[in-house]
Amino acid sequence: MKNISQEEREYLSAQGEETNEKVVFDLSGNNWQFEGIRPGEGVKIGFHELNFDITGDAFNWSYAKVPGDVYTDLWRAGRIEDPHFGRNSLKAKWVPENEWWYKRQFDVPKNMFGKHIQLVFDGVDFGCDVWLNGHFLGSHEGMFSQFKFDVSDTIRFESLRFGTNVLMIRLHPAPRRYSQVAGRKPAWHGDYWVSLPPTGIWKPVRLEATGKVTIEDTYVKSNITSKDSAKLDIEIELKNHEATEREVVLNIEVEGENFESKTYKTQQKVKVSEGTNNYEIGLDIDDAKLWWPWDLGEQNLYNAKVTVTEDDDTLLDTTDTSFGIREVKMEHNPGFTRDQVENPWTVMINGKRHFMRSGTWGGPPDIFMGRAHPSKYKELIRLAKEANFNNLRIFGWHPEEIPLFYKLCNEAGITVWQDVLPLASLSLPKDEEFKEAVYAEAIASVKAQRNHPCIVLLEGSEELFMTASDPEHNLEFVNGLGEAIKPYTPLHFLPSSPLSDEVGLNLGFKPNESFHANDLFYGEGEFVMEEYFPSLDYAVIPELAISSCPNVESIKKFIPANEIWPPGPSWGHHWTDFDALRTLNFEVLGDQSRDGFEKFVEATQIAQGVIFQYALEHFRTRKPKTSAICICHYITFAPDMKWGIVDYYQEKKQSFDYVRKAYQPVLLTMKHYNRRWLPGQEFKGELWVVNDYYSSYKNCKATIKFLDNDKSVIKEESFDIAEIGGDSSAKFVDVSCKVPGNIGDKFYAEMTLVDGNGNVLSKNDYMLLVADKEKDKKELRAIGLEAFDIKQKYGWANYFRYYPSLGAEEDLPEADQKMPIARGFE
Repeated sequence: MKNISQEEREYLSAQGEETNEKVVFDLSGNNWQFEGIRPGEGVKIGFHELNFDITGDAFNWSYAKVPGDVYTDLWRAGRIEDPHFGRNSLKAKWVPENEWWYKRQFDVPKNMFGKHIQLVFDGVDFGCDVWLNGHFLGSHEGMFSQFKFDVSDTIRFESLRFGTNVLMIRLHPAPRRYSQVAGRKPAWHGDYWVSLPPTGIWKPVRLEATGKVTIEDTYVKSNITSKDSAKLDIEIELKNHEATEREVVLNIEVEGENFESKTYKTQQKVKVSEGTNNYEIGLDIDDAKLWWPWDLGEQNLYNAKVTVTEDDDTLLDTTDTSFGIREVKMEHNPGFTRDQVENPWTVMINGKRHFMRSGTWGGPPDIFMGRAHPSKYKELIRLAKEANFNNLRIFGWHPEEIPLFYKLCNEAGITVWQDVLPLASLSLPKDEEFKEAVYAEAIASVKAQRNHPCIVLLEGSEELFMTASDPEHNLEFVNGLGEAIKPYTPLHFLPSSPLSDEVGLNLGFKPNESFHANDLFYGEGEFVMEEYFPSLDYAVIPELAISSCPNVESIKKFIPANEIWPPGPSWGHHWTDFDALRTLNFEVLGDQSRDGFEKFVEATQIAQGVIFQYALEHFRTRKPKTSAICICHYITFAPDMKWGIVDYYQEKKQSFDYVRKAYQPVLLTMKHYNRRWLPGQEFKGELWVVNDYYSSYKNCKATIKFLDNDKSVIKEESFDIAEIGGDSSAKFVDVSCKVPGNIGDKFYAEMTLVDGNGNVLSKNDYMLLVADKEKDKKELRAIGLEAFDIKQKYGWANYFRYYPSLGAEEDLPEADQKMPIARGFE
């Protein structure tokens, strides 16, 4: 037993107790205080020495919540205005110029007495120093790696009204150069956020009281040995905190976590020397229930309870690990030669093809983690499944997620395609220290996440070659990253996305691997969807970006009332690309739709939805030659006028429903290579059925109706389909209709597919235009060229290009004389 004060000894003799259990004391919650000060000044004036006197020097500090972030704590305390509203984020740029001190005062549970006690931090963004009761414990950098300190001899056991232990954490000023911290922190700038670098204690903090041998890691690998059985290889990492070797007993119990099962047990005596020790123990599961994506089967989850004891059953440590029994393998996409596609891109789960109907998880639900509540995660995963996503992609502009995200995906049967670390769109530093720090962070991240059955594919970076001054160095770096994590995960690793753009080809990648299908958006009138998307021949499309405005009521929550319409500068600050939106509106609707707030917002959402629908359905009909398609984005982490189909407030845009239709597991789709038709022309299309289920359907019937501008039916016909095969994509019949109405009208197609029992398998619909395509293409290009000229003058990311008075244009009133209004919306 450690040396303790007489006061502590008297307290413990009266109330303390030594128990045969692991004790965890969560320090998270609202009982934290914080204060900021210029860098280096906190230690000079002794913040790290603050004691448990509640009336002392920290009495006037603001209260805070952990996990969370500095900006949210400041906002809740009234020290900054909501950074999501208007252009307030620019007014908070002073925050990262300070260091921020967080204080937690507490008493320890009495049953921790006599145990080995560690202070555990699951994640701090980005760097910090830690003191407990005036004793310096250490420093840490890296947002994603857990770190811990032995505080067995530092913890005090007296019991005072407000707590006798004082934990002090100094957060270093938030980084200002992404290149210096890339991989260990995501970028805080891009084309949907540019203002503030997040900082804070973003994951839980806790005390763990155990014996002198602790379980540092548990990894359950599963191998399916037959239809109903599996072999588990359970890797366990133990740490002996004493200098002497000792013998301990490892006990393992595995049973169903979300279903009833028998309990599988095994026990093994092992010797543990000082420091880290690794063991692998096998366990046969004779009635294995597999984990599947939601459209392929059930989401069966197991729990592995690992306990370490002395021979006399004295508990040293215990952990619970959730996992799923599943095998992930990769196959090459049929239809390509190895000279076209070298990488295997088809994800096979338990022997079945998993065509990934994906969306970019532009999370977390809030860039400020203090506002990323569990309820938001739950709603967003629910909505993802409602939209028929079976996969979410976390690419390198965004951080790895908190455990709740992966837990929800495990339970929902939504797989995850993830960049190992946030490395995106930069030239990486070339010093060895940077590389070693990133690789270490990657290993820590992979080890923390690898038990989640939802994670099926790993990448090393996002757009890391196309934007780099030295793409060869970046490629060498991420290839090294893949080798660094290889011993810790069997999942397939890809160096970056895309691989088959011009820079990728120069680096030696094959021409038909992966491609970001974003030219329709960034081309601003150079292409039309029905010509652009069918021209792309790639194994996967990891990114397909189209933007839109959030809902009218959502916009009112973050745009000041006097800037809502006509659109004021806050629209520009929240990344409204007016030129792109009006070109997309014109392409889809034949109208730029600038003559009203509600009309403009609705038009952008319909345009986004129609384009997504057309592209997604096209790439799905290419199955199995194409094996994944991902919209960019499903969500973003701040209120903006940009990518998501669900906005920051968890409200569905109209585009959500277009994606939901395009992602139906059984999809009745009408291929058409023209959206604009002249009156009296013969519209021509093809009816296809894509089936991502492994079930086949017999004696089906497809019905199509064509409707005119007034939604009156002008033609209806039905077609018998003898059988729709499982895991298939096939054309069944050509369809046609004489185009009704006049130039400027719309006409529509509505379709239904039923099985032999009359059950609806799929419903779909399309909006088409009565228009002169060649004439409209010229007008579309004119809009785009006008936008290009203005970008040349102002720069592509400068929203002042939409507000001439903000750009100090001559003969225009300055902003203090007249509210600036977006060009073309006067």
